[in-house]
Amino acid sequence: MGWGGTDRGGYAEQPQLKAIDYKTGKIRWSIPRYGGNSGVLSTAGNVLFNSAAGGIGAYNATTGEPLWKARIGNAVTNGPITYELDGLQYVIAGAGGRLVAFVLNQ
Repeated sequence: MGWGGTDRGGYAEQPQLKAIDYKTGKIRWSIPRYGGNSGVLSTAGNVLFNSAAGGIGAYNATTGEPLWKARIGNAVTNGPITYELDGLQYVIAGAGGRLVAFVLNQ
């Protein structure tokens, strides 16, 4: 678990998504986190995907800067996944009782 911890126990008035330097434990950046306890998807393309207000968001992994958000009606209820098919990159997440998929720009 290291510096990352878990979502069990503890209380935060405003949940946050934080980038923590694994060598020092210092926080590099922090942004508000909305809804659910979904996992975080990090990619080799320096992008993080996580729950956002009423949907899913993509963030720059180095700075925490929001890249885009999509309202999908519910908080993300699982860790998003990504895959490539026919040369296109997809991101899928569960939200409520459905799956939502996005095709990423090249």
